[in-house]
Amino acid sequence: MSHLLARRAAGATPRPLGGPLGWLEQLGLGALTLAACLHLYGRILLGRAPLDMPAFAAALRQAGLSMLGAITLVAVALGLILGAQIESVLARLNLPGLALLPVTYLVVIELVPILVGILVAGRAGVALAVRQASLTASGEMDGLLVQGIDPRELTVGPMLLAMLLMSFAFAVWMTLIAFLCAFLWLWVTAGISPALFVDALQRALAPGDLLEALAKPLVFALLIALIATVNGTAAGREPNGVARAATRTMIGAVVAILIADLLFILWVEG
Repeated sequence: MSHLLARRAAGATPRPLGGPLGWLEQLGLGALTLAACLHLYGRILLGRAPLDMPAFAAALRQAGLSMLGAITLVAVALGLILGAQIESVLARLNLPGLALLPVTYLVVIELVPILVGILVAGRAGVALAVRQASLTASGEMDGLLVQGIDPRELTVGPMLLAMLLMSFAFAVWMTLIAFLCAFLWLWVTAGISPALFVDALQRALAPGDLLEALAKPLVFALLIALIATVNGTAAGREPNGVARAATRTMIGAVVAILIADLLFILWVEG
């Protein structure tokens, strides 16, 4: 960021993270952003820096609290869909355990983390990119740098922490709601007993599977925050820069989530 500011002061128009080597600059900015956030969190834990509570509270609202209703509705719909699909399989096979085991694993390990990641990207990731792009377009980013203030501590720091917390909480909440709705559907329509349903959960999910299911949303949240920061900073001062940053953040976040999930699968199977 400082080299961009120096070029502006010299009267040159910077090319924000573009050109043939733009992807290297983007990776570098992402790494520097992550390092700055970790440094900030370390100072907070050591008592050497305060946590900006108003900014953190606003980030919590953007990262998840405002999406609680949508997350719950998606979880209910997912649970009912799964219940209906399992009922259809049971009508053909009449083997409850065989139907419940793979579907349970699929929901917890794959569907819930991906859905949480996409919803967080659409709300918190886009909001972070828009804020970063607005600061860049308005020149406020330069003003903060001139004052010796790292803009990432004001924007990315609170938001990343909020995204990590809310992604974890939403993964747990969405899983519980989805399974509750699926169980109620199967209990009423297919006569699946609570004992059979709980036994299927225990047989399908090992402790390592649960750790993987909880780790995925955290990795997704980190990727979303870094992608949003890079796209927001690269927006420049063009009139359509903010909209472009929001669009690229959403598309990039979805692609990154799917690639990261594939790498999780390859790593676990390997």
